Amino acid sequence: MVEALENRQFTEAKRVLETFEATYGAWRIDLTDTNGQFLINSAGYNSDPKYPRALLRAAENNRLGFGQALEDGERIIRLSRGVLVKGQRPKGMIVVNVSLAALEFEWPVSPEAIVFFDVAEIVFSSNRPDLLYLSRSEDPELAAFDLVAMSRSRALQLWRFRPPDGSPLEVIKTEKFIPHLELTGVIFLETRGARATASLAAILVLAGAVVLGLIGTVALQQRRRRMLEETYSSQLEDRVEDRSLELRGAQDALVEASKLAALGRLSAGVSHELNQPLAAILNFAENGQKFLARSKPDPAAQNFTLISDQVRRMIRIISNLRTFARQEIAPTERVDFGEVVASALDLMCEDIKAAGVTLRNDLPDAPTPVLAGNIRLQQVVLNLLTNALDAMASSERKVLSLILYTNEKNSVLTVTDTGHGIDDPSSVFEPFYTTKDLGASKGLGMGLALSHGIVMRFGGTLNCYNLDDGAEFELALPILKEDNA
Repeated sequence: MVEALENRQFTEAKRVLETFEATYGAWRIDLTDTNGQFLINSAGYNSDPKYPRALLRAAENNRLGFGQALEDGERIIRLSRGVLVKGQRPKGMIVVNVSLAALEFEWPVSPEAIVFFDVAEIVFSSNRPDLLYLSRSEDPELAAFDLVAMSRSRALQLWRFRPPDGSPLEVIKTEKFIPHLELTGVIFLETRGARATASLAAILVLAGAVVLGLIGTVALQQRRRRMLEETYSSQLEDRVEDRSLELRGAQDALVEASKLAALGRLSAGVSHELNQPLAAILNFAENGQKFLARSKPDPAAQNFTLISDQVRRMIRIISNLRTFARQEIAPTERVDFGEVVASALDLMCEDIKAAGVTLRNDLPDAPTPVLAGNIRLQQVVLNLLTNALDAMASSERKVLSLILYTNEKNSVLTVTDTGHGIDDPSSVFEPFYTTKDLGASKGLGMGLALSHGIVMRFGGTLNCYNLDDGAEFELALPILKEDNA
């Protein structure tokens, strides 16, 4: 997150936030700058949430900030923490938005009504859904929270409480303000049980049977009531503290999970991207052995030269993967797009023949200059060709079509196959998404994610579409004109 805030490159940071949201069940996770200005979130859409100053102050002071809000009809608890670098001020702020409805779903069933009022005296949370959004302030736009003070009964204040869908109840109210959440918790205890006991005691008094026993019973009831109030108040505080500890633990787990996720992405990418040059090296080595066996040193030497080229290519691939993992901006140069595609086809020609695929390519004779990296762009083209061959492995009609053309702004390469298509084109560029069985062609679901990141760094686009009898990938790169070369 620190590198993303410093470099203003948020593609990988957004993927990390999406992974955290899916893993820990958060409603949404936001990333802001030091002023609380929204940058990105895990929900996949732009928003402009307003964060209270308390969240920003907590993040600046390296504390866990708490807050609550109502957003898009959803009641939200917000937790904030600064994105810190040792010895420096925070670079930004992470805000975890937790749906209060999801927390309420796990509350144990309780016969007493429990509500939490926000600073505007509106019910923000309750174990009874019919009490939500009732107001005990004089707000004409909201339904009133029907609670009226009645006569005092000895040391207790009695209240008349009318739920929206029920008859009036006589209750005792226990109230507690929770400062760090800016909520006021209230428990309403019904007095029907106590009044039934009092009625029985009145009958006994009138009968004159046990006057002293009646006095003891009333005193005991009052003591029990006070103990009950203290118990519920303590339980309310314990519940809030437990939830706070759970959220702090979830934040620590998110930090550890991000480290493991980064390590998994790097290892998967190395395995996937080195598979193609290793296969080419094996093919060239076998050809060289055959030429040596036939006493043809010149073709054998040519194959060994190709092996050296592939080893250098593997070194460049490892460097490129390191650049991808660190979100670095790798250098680019003037590249002939058509020459890169032709070189990739030369490397894949044996695989295309072995797969029984008919190749149809339409490449321009004139140079097609773009600003990119030769080896990295060749990686992307090779990955598209390999995926096309894998998609047509079980097809009766196997036709691979490549067309390179130029429009007003871009040089566009389309790679079309007659395979089985893609189940979810919108997710094809996400890490670990794959349509291949485990072990088949080493399908790890990283190739297209890496390719998409490489093309985005070149300033281009990579898109996928399903056709009636296959799929098409469209790779577009900006044209490098002579006046700005």
